Amino acid sequence: MIAEEIRVTGIVQGVGFRPHVYHIAKKNGLRGEVFNDGEGVLIRILGSEESVVQFVHQLQKECPPLARINKITRTNYAGEFNFDDFTIASSIHSAINTQIAPDAATCPQCQSEIFDPYSRWFRYPFTNCTHCGPRLSIIRAIPYDRSNTSMAKFTMCPTCDREYNDVTNRRFHAQPTACHICGPKAWLERADGKPFAVTMFSMLDEIDAVCTLLQQGEIVAIKSIGGINLACDSHYPI
Repeated sequence: MIAEEIRVTGIVQGVGFRPHVYHIAKKNGLRGEVFNDGEGVLIRILGSEESVVQFVHQLQKECPPLARINKITRTNYAGEFNFDDFTIASSIHSAINTQIAPDAATCPQCQSEIFDPYSRWFRYPFTNCTHCGPRLSIIRAIPYDRSNTSMAKFTMCPTCDREYNDVTNRRFHAQPTACHICGPKAWLERADGKPFAVTMFSMLDEIDAVCTLLQQGEIVAIKSIGGINLACDSHYPI
């Protein structure tokens, strides 16, 4: 049996990397822990030499879609090893020397849920998972944890919390995860700040109302996670 400390640097925070490490470690029957810190991701692992080598090989070859590994450094771990299983540990605050992934476009799976009338994310504009959604735009500090993002004030509902802690779920440790019940809400207001009566359009929600406004030649300022975008139909004269 060997014990190693493995340092991974690059874009490895906010991209589902810790859950990825967890699954590979479990698959290879290893014990230990993985956590974020100011430099990236740190893994402490115990197992047979063959299993550890296979683990590192898979770590290099099987990367989450948004992750990018710059370097993997392996050293012998001389500390106490009191792990009965492999776990995702709490992040450690240290000197900052890591990268954060940019925001990512909604993935096909999340899009499917948004347009599925039987999904609890039906028409929810802030749907995301470990493979997509906001990253750089919402972070306030390193390490990348929900408490260090603008999502900190949105307490997860029981269902979102259950999925966040479910190792088999696509949203396992997805920091910005949210839904209609517990997440941010979209709203529509006039340029003077007064509320907009969505019902006057006989539409489903604010997003449909915006579509109607654009079709009528209006200009809509859309405040998103990364700033404000002006939307219009270019067929209409200014």
